[in-house]
Amino acid sequence: MVLKLPRAAEREYLVVYGIVAVYVAALPSGPALVGISRDLLHSLRSLRRRWPALQITAAFWVKDKTDARLICREVNSSLARGQQGLLVANAKTAQRKVENVAAHMGIALTEHDTVLLRARSAVAFIEERIAQAQAAGELSWFNSAYRAWRLEAKQQGRGMSYAEARARLRQNIFRQILTNETQINPKRIFPPLQGIDFSVSG
Repeated sequence: MVLKLPRAAEREYLVVYGIVAVYVAALPSGPALVGISRDLLHSLRSLRRRWPALQITAAFWVKDKTDARLICREVNSSLARGQQGLLVANAKTAQRKVENVAAHMGIALTEHDTVLLRARSAVAFIEERIAQAQAAGELSWFNSAYRAWRLEAKQQGRGMSYAEARARLRQNIFRQILTNETQINPKRIFPPLQGIDFSVSG
């Protein structure tokens, strides 16, 4: 079964949240691969440069990269590898191995569907917050900062769409909530430019 992967804002949220996926990918002919990723869609695109038909079939999320690497290393060292650089085992066998190794190591796995649902809920909450702030005029600092950055960037041959700027704002609100920060720093939203200083308060 092909896994539904996080996209757009869901990917942003998971990257900021810091959890890591241990994933199983496989070719239609059977051989599988087990790896780790913070961004499954990006990883899949990279893998398809070598194996165009590869699909991610399962993913489990853990709290940090250290745990993910431990699981991945143990799974890959205990399963035979074929000529293509992939495991001889099929996706189901590789998935069961991931689950068994994690259980043996005492590492908690969170199902991909559960994580995706949480990410979607978080994104919906943030989008509603941004919409409310926009309606109340509380994003005037952001719009002013964007205009100032865009004018200076144009002179330096650089650019950023408003949609990209909004995505950067969304990422910073994710970070603000997850780290209990009290203020959003415009310097984190807009890339540094010579001749511009964001002293705008959030």
